[in-house]
Amino acid sequence: MVGTEEFQKRIHEEACLLMLGELPLGLESDLVRMFMESFECGIMEDRIPMTPNDTVVREMSFRYGRADIVIFHADGSASVIEAKDGSKGYNHVVSGIGQSALYASQLAMTKGAISKVRKCLMWTSIGSIDADSVIEDSCISAGVVPLPWPSMRELMASLQASRNVVERIQ
Repeated sequence: MVGTEEFQKRIHEEACLLMLGELPLGLESDLVRMFMESFECGIMEDRIPMTPNDTVVREMSFRYGRADIVIFHADGSASVIEAKDGSKGYNHVVSGIGQSALYASQLAMTKGAISKVRKCLMWTSIGSIDADSVIEDSCISAGVVPLPWPSMRELMASLQASRNVVERIQ
């Protein structure tokens, strides 16, 4: 069994090595998967009213497109989340503002008991604090809930470092 201090040191070393080296390419589906895994572990997004009693659906199809994530909340509301990979650039990310609105409006028009539909944009950093700030401000201006995440590179490095440490301990 590895001691806590040694374990933390290994995690830090692995993360440093991965940040400097080649990383597996992250995809928007990886971001969606990480969101789902967080929810399943009880880590809730604090900008939307998530509870363990919510139902989370991946890749929900609509007549005009497919939402990355739709959350049906226990309170009768819903949140439509469009996920974007910031490493693909600013324009790619901001296109998600319109996509989330398109999917949310289609969900709101369905017959059912949905009391309110939130539009949300979840994106990984594009690598510029200023640009990420403009994206967040744009979301707020458009009535879209901003859900910023670290860069895809950081997320993939953390994921790989965790896997490496677990493999070494076992």
